[in-house]
Amino acid sequence: VFSFAIRLSRAEPLAEAQPDSRQSGAEAEYALRAEFSDIRVLVAEDDWVNQEVSLELLRETLGLAVDVAPDGAEALEMALRHRYDLILMDMQMPVLDGIGATQAIRELDGYADVPIIAMTANAFAEDRALCLDAGMNDFIAKPVDPDKLFVIMLQWLRQHRGCPVSSNS
Repeated sequence: VFSFAIRLSRAEPLAEAQPDSRQSGAEAEYALRAEFSDIRVLVAEDDWVNQEVSLELLRETLGLAVDVAPDGAEALEMALRHRYDLILMDMQMPVLDGIGATQAIRELDGYADVPIIAMTANAFAEDRALCLDAGMNDFIAKPVDPDKLFVIMLQWLRQHRGCPVSSNS
């Protein structure tokens, strides 16, 4: 029988970026449908339940064209074959994680400024910093709040198209 003590500093929980308080989720949903109905979205997600939730929100609710990659390597291959206007990227996936996939996608022609938003269960400040350092534009914790997702998507898509928005990061 033995015992030991480990002293660790506690990680600070992520203070998630607050969407523009003037924009409600319903307003963002309406604006996404009106302004961005023609965009193509890539969802890089290995969990089938999260894939279905993403498809419901993006395809069914917003009417967007959506492709799903089950891992980061497939996301990279899909980005080579198709042009995406927005990428939602899980951090932890098999074969190639979201950090590596984002870094590789950023190296592709035409993807230097395409919005890449992390959607992950890892909700600590360190995780957010890893995502941003890898080249992701923003971060939303799972389970995803559809209203927050719609507001964040709208802000980054408008910024990418050159529309004036207030940044949430």
